[in-house]
Amino acid sequence: MTSIEEPQDTAQPRSDSPDDIPADVPARRPGALDRLDVLIGRWEMEASFEAGFFGPGTPPVTGRGRTTFEWLEGRFFLTQRFANEHPDAPSGITIIGAGADPETFEQHYYDSRGVARVYQMSLDGGVWKLWREAPGFWQRYTGQISEDQTTIKGAWEASADGREWRHDFGLTYIKVD
Repeated sequence: MTSIEEPQDTAQPRSDSPDDIPADVPARRPGALDRLDVLIGRWEMEASFEAGFFGPGTPPVTGRGRTTFEWLEGRFFLTQRFANEHPDAPSGITIIGAGADPETFEQHYYDSRGVARVYQMSLDGGVWKLWREAPGFWQRYTGQISEDQTTIKGAWEASADGREWRHDFGLTYIKVD
């Protein structure tokens, strides 16, 4: 049986000793995260789907949406929130942070269909790449960031085995602020 009592504060005061800092707290922010600053802001999205993408006999579709990238307090994680106008295209959120390799990132993806995925990511030299290697459904995105950093033009590809790739859909971002 439980009772309702005032919670007792059992927390010990924290010292500044490194021994008191949990092992999963980084000693410092990885400098590679600064490369993600190019994504910060509000963007319009335009997705181009070929005929038949949404089922046999469906026409080509250009879907529109919007996305916002912003730093979580502390600037260790970048959040992306996206909403799509087309009823068959999901809306959702991603959280991007440093990857195991200092030059890569990891993106955790969640959408309105209940899908949760983890992608690897790189952003270097004006090229944004995302990839996922999952049995039966491999994916990758490559987007080229314009010189003035106001447009990202790219496309998603899919593969059943990671060897033979097919175009999935085009995805372009246009910065609005």
